Amino acid sequence: MRKILIPALLLLLTFSVSAAPVIRQRQFARLNYCNVYDLLKINRFNVRIQQKKLLASARNRNLVFEHKQRKFQFNGQRVELGFPLVYNGNQSWLTVADWQKTLRPLLYPATAAKHRIYTIYLDMGHGGSDPGAIGRFSKEKNITLALGRRVAAFLRSYGYRVIMTRNSDIYVPLTQVSARQRLSRSDLFVSIHVNSAADKSISGIETFCLTPAGMASSNGGKVDKKSYPGNRLDSNNILLAWNIQRSLLKFTSGRDRGIKRARFAVLKELNVPGVLIEVGFISNRIEEKLLNQRAYQDRIAAGIVNGIVNYSRTVRQK
Repeated sequence: MRKILIPALLLLLTFSVSAAPVIRQRQFARLNYCNVYDLLKINRFNVRIQQKKLLASARNRNLVFEHKQRKFQFNGQRVELGFPLVYNGNQSWLTVADWQKTLRPLLYPATAAKHRIYTIYLDMGHGGSDPGAIGRFSKEKNITLALGRRVAAFLRSYGYRVIMTRNSDIYVPLTQVSARQRLSRSDLFVSIHVNSAADKSISGIETFCLTPAGMASSNGGKVDKKSYPGNRLDSNNILLAWNIQRSLLKFTSGRDRGIKRARFAVLKELNVPGVLIEVGFISNRIEEKLLNQRAYQDRIAAGIVNGIVNYSRTVRQK
C-alpha cells in the first residue's frame, strides 16, 4: 500500500465544492482508491457509520455501503460495483474507476451524454432452434417474444419508433444483433431475457449494462482492460439500467437482484446506450407461472417502458 496523487477533477464534479478538495487516496493491488467518507463529505452528504455500514444522505439521495462488499444501496436499490470496497485503517475505500463509472453517474445524471430518443431497438433473447432457458412447462424464447411485443406496443403508444430483432419464432445469431442495431440508426437498445438457476429457490429481476474497461464483470471472470464501442457511453448505460430496474421493481414488486455488469456479446458493439434485462427465473415455480401470465407480462412491459421514458427525460437535449 502507498499513497498516490489523484487529480481532484478525476474524483469530483467542478460544481460540488468551492474549495480545493481534500480526499485521502491510496493504492491497493495496483488500483487507485479514494476514501469513501471523504468523497461523500466533499459532495455534501451527511455521513455516519453504523454497524460496519456507511450511511449517507443528501437531497433525497440515500446511500448504504458495507465494509468489503461489492454491492451498495442507492435509494434502497442494489447496485454492483466493479470492485469490492477495501477496508483498511478503519476506513472504507472505493476505486476511482467506480466513482467515475458507477457512483457519479447515478448521483449526478447531468454528467451523462445528452441525446434525443426517437427509435428504440428491442432484442428478444433466443428464438427458433435456440429455446434459451427451459422451465417445467415453458421456454424462454416464447416468453421474451411475448414480452417484446407488449413492450413495442406500449412504446409505440408513447410515439416511439420500434425496431425488433424478431417478431416471430426465428433464430438471430448473437453476432448479428448488435450489427443490426448499428445499421438501424436507433437511439437506445434493450435486450429482454429470462433467467435460470440450479437453485430453484432463486428469484428476482436484474438489469445488466456493459462492464467498463479495467473492471471485472459481476458474475466473475478476468479483468478486461479493452474498451469496447459500447463503453463509449458507460455513464448512460448505467443510468439507463438504473431507471429500468427501478421501474420494473415498482411495477412488478419483484425481488431486486441489482444492477450488474457483464460483457455480453449484444452489449459490447453497440453505438447507443444499452442494457440486458433478466426479468425473472423460469427455474423458479412461482416466477415461471407469473412470466407466462398476460397480466404479469403487461406489468413487466409497463415497467420497462416507464424506465425508458424516465431515462429519456433525464438525458433529453434542451
